[in-house]
Amino acid sequence: MLINSGTSRSLVLSGNIHDLFFIRQEEDTDYIPLVPFLTRSWDIPGFILIVYELNGPIRFAQETEREKVERAFNLWRGTTQSDLDINANTNIPHSTGTPAPTTAPADTSFTQYMNDAIGSPTLALELLRQFCLLSRSTNAQGEKLLSEKLIILIEAADMLLPEGEIRSLSLPDRHRISIVQDWISDSNFMNGNDTVIFITESASLVNSRIIRLPQVITVEIPAPGLVERQHFISWFNNTPKLVEKPLNLWGTQFQLAMLTAGLSIQALRQLLLSARYSGEKLQPEEVINKVSEFIQGQLGEDVVEFKKPAHSLKDIVGNQRLVDFLKIQLIPRITSTGPDAISGMSVCGPIGSGKTFIFEGLAGELDIPVLVLKNIRSMWFGQTDVIFERLRRLLMALVKVLIFVDEADTQFGDVGRDAHSTERRLTGKIQAMMSDPQLRGNITWLLMTARIYNLSPDLRREGRVGDMVVPVLDPIGEDREAFLRWTLAKTVAGRIADGAVERLLELTKDYSAASFASLRSDLEAASLIKKGKLTLDEIIAVVEDRILPNIGPIRRYQTLQALVNCTRKSLLPCDYSPEIRESWVKQIAQFEAIGIRG
Repeated sequence: MLINSGTSRSLVLSGNIHDLFFIRQEEDTDYIPLVPFLTRSWDIPGFILIVYELNGPIRFAQETEREKVERAFNLWRGTTQSDLDINANTNIPHSTGTPAPTTAPADTSFTQYMNDAIGSPTLALELLRQFCLLSRSTNAQGEKLLSEKLIILIEAADMLLPEGEIRSLSLPDRHRISIVQDWISDSNFMNGNDTVIFITESASLVNSRIIRLPQVITVEIPAPGLVERQHFISWFNNTPKLVEKPLNLWGTQFQLAMLTAGLSIQALRQLLLSARYSGEKLQPEEVINKVSEFIQGQLGEDVVEFKKPAHSLKDIVGNQRLVDFLKIQLIPRITSTGPDAISGMSVCGPIGSGKTFIFEGLAGELDIPVLVLKNIRSMWFGQTDVIFERLRRLLMALVKVLIFVDEADTQFGDVGRDAHSTERRLTGKIQAMMSDPQLRGNITWLLMTARIYNLSPDLRREGRVGDMVVPVLDPIGEDREAFLRWTLAKTVAGRIADGAVERLLELTKDYSAASFASLRSDLEAASLIKKGKLTLDEIIAVVEDRILPNIGPIRRYQTLQALVNCTRKSLLPCDYSPEIRESWVKQIAQFEAIGIRG
């Protein structure tokens, strides 16, 4: 539509460009790479398709089309400049840098230029620009030298026109950027009928002098969705040259299509070819492993981790009020695909309170995969944008996934003017993605942090993760006793009397969930040394020997911040009132006055 309507004559195809695409020609069907797919799809009367690959030749989709352009080009080059409806600066330089004479022999000029363009991307781009000038030119009688419209596909645009400050680029890079900028900014080209299409995985890798021109339109190729994956599975299963008998699946093709959310068609093809070769039944575990491998390969193991938690909410110790809230209030909203679906939440509380374990248990309860974002900032200029684009493309294809961002306050930058432009851009894109209605109901964001106050206010607003700020606090009351009994379960000899429980509760009064877990480990180690269960006195001796890390004030500060930022009264450990909230704010100010900021 963009080409036919003339909306733009300069397009950038980005995104899932390395995948396979379905083509049907007469009775034959196949999945083929992008450029062959485009050349076959657009091989229609009235158009001439030209493809340029980096370090390769300029190719024509049909040999007859090459012959047409050659005849027109030689006629154009063999005519005096006064007879041509072009500017005087259209001469193409030879590889020596000297202009080619306009009266060059017709039987050698075109071939010479085409050969010189091989391995010379600067000359190739200038030659392609000349083809567009040729397409608009007429002879002395006013007849067009070339009646067809040109569609020019240029691969690896990010390598031909790399992003970066102009002064830091090499002379050939600057020359190519100048050629393309002049080419697509020419009003005659913009008002003409020819189209140039640049192909790159990420538009952010193409030089901003090109990509930011208003006449340049970026078109993103999405990752295959459920319908596309199901179609490929069915096609693969019914193509004799690929499979002699039906695939041996654990379930239906639809179930396989659902479970392969996030895979490209290329990766799905590899999975099915492997299953066909082995002949064994394809199991869900193999599919999950393939998806995990593919996602980590796309984003990098240091950026994302794909996991499926082995525990559920029934394994959570204490935190009974929070667990009940998750079951009754939160799970229905995560599983919903309607307007009540929640886009995300913030999970806060002091370090060591068990935030990650509890919400991984939530994911295990839901039996849905978890993507853990570990580091989406890249040390290389421009790579942050590439990683983000891959991430967004992946999320658009996934169905029902939780995204964990641990230590979220360090993962996302600020949006203030003092922040680096890359941080502002990244944070802005993440914020927009969190409130994207296309992702709502499929993606739930969980931002885990002990420093909720360091998260950008734009992230914490309602409609993003501010819809629900859930505090995970140190256990009190019955929860503390539940933690204590869990701590002693494997090492105590016999039943513990109520008086002993009270004494141990007093000895562990400042313990967090992590402290109880550490004590449990110490008791199990003592039990192994003794080679038997521990007596009450032995347990007390272990407890009394322990000294908690000197982080109490910092944890108290983080607890107060979690209380102040909580968005549900039912999750607070006390009855809410404006007065008590004001007292928390004053305590926070007192901590900050003595230099404690968590």
